[in-house]
Amino acid sequence: ARAPKGLGKDTIAFAVGLENGGFARELLQEAGSIENVQKVFHDKMRKELLPIQQICVGLESDNGLQYLGIDTSLNPSLDDGGSVAEAFECLDEVGVFGHPGTMSAAAAVTTSLQSIPDVKTTGYSGLMLPVLEDRRLAELDTLSIQKLLCISSVCGVGIDTVPIPGDVSEKSLASLILDVAALACRWNKPLSCRVFPVPSRLAGMATSFDSPYMCNSSIFPVE
Repeated sequence: ARAPKGLGKDTIAFAVGLENGGFARELLQEAGSIENVQKVFHDKMRKELLPIQQICVGLESDNGLQYLGIDTSLNPSLDDGGSVAEAFECLDEVGVFGHPGTMSAAAAVTTSLQSIPDVKTTGYSGLMLPVLEDRRLAELDTLSIQKLLCISSVCGVGIDTVPIPGDVSEKSLASLILDVAALACRWNKPLSCRVFPVPSRLAGMATSFDSPYMCNSSIFPVE
């Protein structure tokens, strides 16, 4: 997400990303409370990531590559137990993702992910909340675009894989993109706005995607 500086045009660089929703659940179950998040994440993620980093450093020195780091982001999968949102609900202060306590938890997790001792980080290193790639997010009828945007103010990734009505107006879509851009500029952080207008579907109706890489959810209103 952050463009590497000082790379020549012929430099081959690489970074590592994670799919770790199940591991996130383990970590947050162990933490139990926001106050324990940093210690658990620093201890357990450091232990898991240092061997990966060692391999990357070896590749860098042996092959003339440049190792940029590990994006430590919590990234969901569609596997059972792979939801990041569901993992957050293991914390006493959250209960239901998107309810009070969620933003504080997201801030604590993001701060921890960006400061893991001895691990070189890159990219967002935050919290990924793609609605159509996280089964718990997809089933929450209390979630909204504005809630996702609020949570993004303390983590990442912005508005990601959110289905919206196919008849959304150009003005409404432009206004949403402006809101995401304003937040990104205000806090000097990269955010995305990846929405899926669904033809012939209105807010509240269900999507019917047939993909092994996405689940289905209700369509979010934009206005």
